[in-house]
Amino acid sequence: MATLIDSAEYTANEIYQIQATDPVEGAATGASYGGIGISNEPHQQLANRTAYLYGRQNTNIANIGVLQAFMAGFIGSLQSNGYLKIPILDVSRGSVTAIIQWGYYPLADQKIANDLEFAVNFPIPFPNTILLPPLATNLFASSSGFNTVASVVSYNNSGATFVLDVPGGTSLGPTNERSNGFSWLAIGL
Repeated sequence: MATLIDSAEYTANEIYQIQATDPVEGAATGASYGGIGISNEPHQQLANRTAYLYGRQNTNIANIGVLQAFMAGFIGSLQSNGYLKIPILDVSRGSVTAIIQWGYYPLADQKIANDLEFAVNFPIPFPNTILLPPLATNLFASSSGFNTVASVVSYNNSGATFVLDVPGGTSLGPTNERSNGFSWLAIGL
């Protein structure tokens, strides 16, 4: 039994419709449509289209698998103290996972008269390095005209020490600086 050999190609609106006046013609040397005959032409066109669509389906399935694996690299914890892992292709480092971490260190609306240090553990340790010193900002409740600043004192891959810095410390005497805490942000690999 002879079979049609498909060729993966897609031609829109090109399936031959056998006409009532077409003679029955099968495959043979010298037959029309390149030797397959007029009666086999629509079957050949459908076989080619099927092979084309089958190949595209396999490509799409493979691409979906790649996208699912890529999406699985986005991991995080979207909490008030959280993190987000983002897989990227860095132009100098190659394939890496950037990690952005953030948090809030709450204080009970307390009066700040002196510089105070606070240790913060990151939600997860950075496996490789921190790209820049962690950032911090004070959330103040009231001010006597001075500005309490939140800054990083020291840091490593698992945490940082921040200071709420009161300008002049106690040399200005008691102040009305009050803080509700501070927020922080760290970026690394």
